Amino acid sequence: MKTPFRLLFVLLITMQTVLGQNVKVFSKSFKTDKNTTAYIEIPDGSVKFVSSPDDSIHINYDINFMKLPKKEHQRILDSVRIEATQENNLISIKKHPNVKQSLNASSYVSIFSLDRLIYETKDTTAISRKLKEDISNEITEIKSYKSYHEARAKIIYANDLKRKERLLKKAVKWQNNRNFKRNFIIKIPKDISLKIVAKGSLLNFHDEFDNQISIRLDYGRLYINRIENPKNELKIHNSLVIAHNISGGKLETDRVFKALITELNNVDIESEFSKIEIGELGSNNKITDFNSEYFFYNWTKDFQRFDLFSDYSKIHFFYPNLNHGLEVIGYNTRNVMGNDSFEVTMQPKSKERNQLMSKPLNPKEKSSGLIFFDIINGIIYSYNDSIKK
Repeated sequence: MKTPFRLLFVLLITMQTVLGQNVKVFSKSFKTDKNTTAYIEIPDGSVKFVSSPDDSIHINYDINFMKLPKKEHQRILDSVRIEATQENNLISIKKHPNVKQSLNASSYVSIFSLDRLIYETKDTTAISRKLKEDISNEITEIKSYKSYHEARAKIIYANDLKRKERLLKKAVKWQNNRNFKRNFIIKIPKDISLKIVAKGSLLNFHDEFDNQISIRLDYGRLYINRIENPKNELKIHNSLVIAHNISGGKLETDRVFKALITELNNVDIESEFSKIEIGELGSNNKITDFNSEYFFYNWTKDFQRFDLFSDYSKIHFFYPNLNHGLEVIGYNTRNVMGNDSFEVTMQPKSKERNQLMSKPLNPKEKSSGLIFFDIINGIIYSYNDSIKK
């Protein structure tokens, strides 16, 4: 009787070796200098960007086959082949030309419409001022979700324990039955420039970067720890954006259904049809918007100047408890104070900009800055309104 058990034991060990295997898909490094530009094209999938320990860019892509028979490995490997080349000071990283794109346009919309559903459902709660820590905690929560099932369970069935538990069990089962896990990591040295074009992808800037970064992202997710460069250009369409700190450069959003930014400094935002929450507004930010919804929660002690130019926008304005000036010009704009307790429609018939609201600085105290709104056809929700103080 001992022999069969011994054979079974050996067989189990063999199966674990076959079913749990880490395979290197791609590994390559290139020397760089301050004139190097890395062009990265990501048609789908996820990439983590971390700091390089030296002056080289390191590209590492591997797959951990957890519960997938070995005969299926090659099919997966063939679908994730990438190539990297260097010509003078241009490094190109992209999917191998012989690999078919795994997602089409309708797939992108289907996958990330669930993100939109989740956050539209979640954001129906009463509005109150969030601290920087609240935004950071929410970012951490979003990044820690194991699956869409778990996210939906927490949000949609928060008050229905039976349905919530059922959906959570489904999430855990899905997580435990994953066949393989991809790990695509690019280590970025200091000084080089990045140009990234991505669709249906997760871009995770895990470390702090002061490189010049250009991004075009459609139907994806953008995670940022901290980026700082006055020449940065981020163009984000129909995506989820979460960032602890963005300093310098330009951010363009089009149909971004949720953006959470803990700190914003010296950034020029152009937006439309987006929803953006900013935990703390730092120095010299400017926003030009059409038909978006903004939340301005807190302000630094030296924000200097903030400019908003908007049309058909909803602005949730939590005033700075600081010595600041405020000037609002425009027309056909409503001011809703508190929790819809009082409403004023300002210049409803005029088509010419007039002064709608103003608050002077206290000349006896140090100034924190000036807030300037040029808003037409909009709504300003004032919480603990500074005009009444």
